[in-house]
Amino acid sequence: MAVEKAPASIDREWTLTLGGYAMVQPDYAGSDDYEFAFKPIIYISRADKLSRWRSFNDSASIALWDTGAFEAGVVGQINWKRDASDSDDLRGMNNVDYAYQVGGYAQWWPADWLRLRTELRYGFGGFDGVVADFAVDAVHFTEFWGGMALSAGPRMTLASSGYTDAYFGVSNEEAAAAQALGNNLTPYEAGGGIYSVGFGGQILKRFTPNILGSVFAEYKYLMDDAADSPLVVQNGDRNQFQAGVSLSYTFFLGFE
Repeated sequence: MAVEKAPASIDREWTLTLGGYAMVQPDYAGSDDYEFAFKPIIYISRADKLSRWRSFNDSASIALWDTGAFEAGVVGQINWKRDASDSDDLRGMNNVDYAYQVGGYAQWWPADWLRLRTELRYGFGGFDGVVADFAVDAVHFTEFWGGMALSAGPRMTLASSGYTDAYFGVSNEEAAAAQALGNNLTPYEAGGGIYSVGFGGQILKRFTPNILGSVFAEYKYLMDDAADSPLVVQNGDRNQFQAGVSLSYTFFLGFE
């Protein structure tokens, strides 16, 4: 699974990769308006792992068990806060604070061109609940333009009521405040279930052993209680898109 393999002499050297994703995404989950956003890249690994393909959807992770074809470990992710001032469609709603998610992941390469990955995370702060992501990616490595990796595949996310209600629920007090401000939201309590299904893809290019770039896009279709929320039905859209580019730089730390 190589985009460009690290030199054998530094295969076991630890590395630190820093960079970021610049993207267009919905103003908030369920919105039909879009904004520019930035997401940092922080990744620690040995040099021989730099040759592995990674998805822009992968949370920050550390492998605790790695056989080559199968890998498992811990993951972490941050959800940015949602302010009522982010959009007129949120008038009257309470703010949702930063949320921190921690958990585990497992991924399997049953073939050189196919990766299956799942993450299970518990969130606290802005919400208290559980989120599970499932992704299948077909990956094609080509020598075009000095070597690139092209990938695409389906996604699905499950979420508990603690997550869904935090971002899609409308309390009686919020509905009253929203209606007083001309935002005709009705009370709604969101439960757990299938949060979304979708499809994503990316083009990954390693320009040098240190510099990696990508172009990516994803479509999500909100499901179940998330899709039925007044924030989506009255003010938003269950069709959610995001697309952008990334650039990162890898520092070789000089020790094994």
